[in-house]
Amino acid sequence: MSDRVRSVAIVGRDAALWLAAAAVQRALGPTGVRLQAVELPSWLTPVDVYAALPSLGSMHRLLGIDEGRLLKAADGVPMVGQRYSNWSKAAPPFLIAYDDEPPPGGDLPFTHYWIKGHKEGLRVGIEDFSLGCAAARLGRVPVPHEEAPLSASYGYHLDARSYTQALKQLGHGRGIQSVSARVAKVNIEADRIEAVELSDGSRVEADLFIDASGAERALIGKMPGAELEFWRDLFPCDRMITATGPRLNGLPAFSQVSAFRGGWVGLYPLQDRTAVVAVYSSAILQDRDVVDQIGVLARIPISGEAVVSELNQGLLSAPWIGNCVAVGEAAAALEPLDGVTLHVAQGCISHLMNLFPATAGEMLEAIAYNRSVRAFAANIRDFQAAHYKLNRRFDEPLWDRCREMEVPQALQRKIDLFAARAGVTLYDDETFFEQNWSLLFLGHGIDPEGYDPRIDVLPDEAHIERVQQRLRIVAQLAKSMPTVEQFLGIDQPAEAASVS
Repeated sequence: MSDRVRSVAIVGRDAALWLAAAAVQRALGPTGVRLQAVELPSWLTPVDVYAALPSLGSMHRLLGIDEGRLLKAADGVPMVGQRYSNWSKAAPPFLIAYDDEPPPGGDLPFTHYWIKGHKEGLRVGIEDFSLGCAAARLGRVPVPHEEAPLSASYGYHLDARSYTQALKQLGHGRGIQSVSARVAKVNIEADRIEAVELSDGSRVEADLFIDASGAERALIGKMPGAELEFWRDLFPCDRMITATGPRLNGLPAFSQVSAFRGGWVGLYPLQDRTAVVAVYSSAILQDRDVVDQIGVLARIPISGEAVVSELNQGLLSAPWIGNCVAVGEAAAALEPLDGVTLHVAQGCISHLMNLFPATAGEMLEAIAYNRSVRAFAANIRDFQAAHYKLNRRFDEPLWDRCREMEVPQALQRKIDLFAARAGVTLYDDETFFEQNWSLLFLGHGIDPEGYDPRIDVLPDEAHIERVQQRLRIVAQLAKSMPTVEQFLGIDQPAEAASVS
């Protein structure tokens, strides 16, 4: 039997590096595993933002990170959902929020009750029956309430540089050893890394190497068989500009994501400013045009420099090769849509911790990791691609092509089933669940032909009462929640920008 893994080297940058280091140290440090972190030069700028799903909070709790201190350090704001506007020109904006999933084996999803009511004349929208959506519209933050029959969760908007620095300080405080350098050479024997030579002349050896270097893929990119599968046929946008605007008045509990003829623009509220991200196609707009127009597109004044970067959405054919494991953008690169900026790193790290190699030998866990991470990334890809496929911005070349594009069979099956009976097909390693997909499909204008026939078992009077009761509960709970400012314990400034 081969020896256990006794040493781990993480080569990376920014939040992915320090999240991975914290996870390895907390889970395996007590077993004697030696950890070394190699910090590559940061790619973050003062205008960058991380948008994160509620699952990041779960990871923080597992790592023993104090949420209140972290939000303060990173000028963070709780994010209860994302509001989408102009994806269908004449349709009103819609929200995708984070209602907690009911326990398995219970009642049918409430969406079916709503669909039946809607077909029989109900004029109240689905969002009024979603606790997360109701809270987001009111600028409220869901907090745990033991006796409440419904619950919702929140993610975060975080200043990227400040968040990374807070994680780094936490890591150093817990004894994680790190060195700042560049990778000069990766010494590979067959399909295993023997050592990494750094720009300062030092040499790092380990049983397991983790690549958290982002799109550089400083380690995994040198491994035999590491090929990137591009998703250019699903995502028309290849450029991104990040900028900053003033703090919003009455901090919203949601991101604002608005489509325009060349792509989309997102507003991400922070405690001291508003991060603005524009994602667009260079075939439609030049960088200079977007820099000049970003304030108009975002509908808030822009200050300081705007930072331009490339987008190359895709997935590695094998995120784990030999003794090298890619996490985050090194494994899969996605758009900063739907709040998944940090989620790919977090998901890869979670899969790695669950499959951490039992020995330093052949590492057969790579087979399961590659299968799971590829499925995990593809499911997120499909959720993002659905926004483009289902758009209703007619007579605009980019958006017309998106409606006509062929999507993966797994996504098409989801669309077809929902259109037929408001059903949602869920696969292994899903990030978004029934309620998220339902809000996405309904928001983009799919009107299901039918619903689960078991709904008709309930008499009409009982059905009406259930719908009315749900509406009352959601309204009461949402109004009882703290505002964003109350949740954060901060005062609202007298003058700030507003979001429409």
